[in-house]
Amino acid sequence: MKNIFITGGNRGIGKGLVKEFSKDNNVIFSARNTEKAQLIIDTLGGKNIDHVIMDVGDSESVQNGIKNLKSRITSVDVLINNAGILIPGLKHKIDAIDTDDDSIMKTFNINTVGALRVCKAVIPLMPPKSRIINISSGMGQMEGMGTGSLAYRLSKSALNAMTIVLSQELMVKSIKVNAICPGWVQTDMGGYEATLTVKESAESIKKFTLSDNFPNGKFLRHGEELVW
Repeated sequence: MKNIFITGGNRGIGKGLVKEFSKDNNVIFSARNTEKAQLIIDTLGGKNIDHVIMDVGDSESVQNGIKNLKSRITSVDVLINNAGILIPGLKHKIDAIDTDDDSIMKTFNINTVGALRVCKAVIPLMPPKSRIINISSGMGQMEGMGTGSLAYRLSKSALNAMTIVLSQELMVKSIKVNAICPGWVQTDMGGYEATLTVKESAESIKKFTLSDNFPNGKFLRHGEELVW
């Protein structure tokens, strides 16, 4: 069994990932609220599942969360940076010039800098041949970039860039890093007219994450490489 740490595991894709990975791995997930975290454990039966309280948008919270993580496990084989936000009012067709600074900075703080905070704290726990998955989005893809949702797009494009940098810098530690677009998934963020269920997306991500053919420094969807 591998030790899997998943941020933002109390809802949406994160909850689906906790459910799928915990079938045959030891999973610890982060949540910002104890009651919500415990509800997930109770709902999923609690087998191979534990949680830490952590807000990836706050450095002190991340440090405290990882300190708690260290008291549960001695190593992390797979880190999945899943925690993210899409501010409701910015979901669709608000033009870039009408997007306020605060929304951009808040989104960046969670989606991009938050993932980096977690990496900084968790990487010392990761042995050689460990893996990092950054949950990105096709909305951050430079090729064919669309309009609207500027804050979210920028945050995911930057997360992709961070993935490339980390994938090269962590080669010395034999840690591989990839970014994944989970597809258009039926969640509060993706909307319920989306084409994929949470279960389908989570199963696809799990299959890729644990596969023998795991690349480094790539952007993928359902195991197929995407251009950045």
